[in-house]
Amino acid sequence: MTARRTRLLLSAALSGGLLLMAGCEAPAPEREDTDVTVETRDAVVTSAFETAGRSESLIFLPNTDAPWTGLLASSLTGGGFDIYNIEGEAIISAAGPELRGLAGVSSFALRGETFPILFGVDDIGQLRGFVIVRETREVIELPLESDTAMPTAAGVCLFDEGIGYVELAVLGEDARARIVRVRDAGGAGLTVDERDVRTLPFPARSCAAANEDLLVAGPTAGLARITQTDEQTAFAAGLSVTDVSYTELLGRPVALVASSQTGLVSVYDATSLELVMDVQFEDGLSAPAFERPTALAVTEANYGGMAFSSGIMAVYDAADSRVKLVAREVLSRTVVGGDEA
Repeated sequence: MTARRTRLLLSAALSGGLLLMAGCEAPAPEREDTDVTVETRDAVVTSAFETAGRSESLIFLPNTDAPWTGLLASSLTGGGFDIYNIEGEAIISAAGPELRGLAGVSSFALRGETFPILFGVDDIGQLRGFVIVRETREVIELPLESDTAMPTAAGVCLFDEGIGYVELAVLGEDARARIVRVRDAGGAGLTVDERDVRTLPFPARSCAAANEDLLVAGPTAGLARITQTDEQTAFAAGLSVTDVSYTELLGRPVALVASSQTGLVSVYDATSLELVMDVQFEDGLSAPAFERPTALAVTEANYGGMAFSSGIMAVYDAADSRVKLVAREVLSRTVVGGDEA
């Protein structure tokens, strides 16, 4: 597809408005402090690369047809995006708003073609959408259209995806998570339809889908698991969580949280939210240790080569402004395999 055709293909989607949200914040629940001794295990960083700016959020955009061409997107403090390949080369640097959280998919149906697409919440609580055009090395904003006004948002995560649509969990300041479906219905922009609303125990800032449930987290409120019927099946209090990710390690579902205060990655059982262990990532070959990890993302997708064929964890380290990559296999062996790591 030529650059000219790409621009023509997207031009019809660039003239609409954005989904505007407004709302209020609900009080957070009381927390109980706990004093639990937890094992800390050591592992090594697989690789790292320097970034041009501080990352607010990270998200993987794999390519199943050509795994080695998969992408890693970063939203930046102050606004804009950097899009990297797995070697750390910034193949796209683009202007844009500063976004809280990133969600997206690598293959979204748009005007008869497929593109990687990103979603995030800006500093006034609007949900924003952006398409990545590799041919022209651009990130282009797409308007989002909805018949239902939504309260001010505080965060967003990917909930589900299917043929012709993507579902997002949009975290409101009103302590509710709205599950919305985004699709290309042929209008001026993308259509956003609300499908479900879940009541949360506190105003969350980060989330991750755990099958049909949601893991939600806040910087002062802790970590909780919420079902389709609004039931809170697990709660970890006394935590400061800015970013939570969900994955399975050798069949065990876990929630991953990075701490900039301790430099550790904490691993929680995703069902009970009991702390399984902390992991200290030490210097690897030409890859420095974690010092102040903040943004975290994980994928189970193949990114090619021996190291990343079963997935990757990426962490932005504010201490040296580097993205540090850990092979998911290393994380799996460390957490589940114990002394075999």
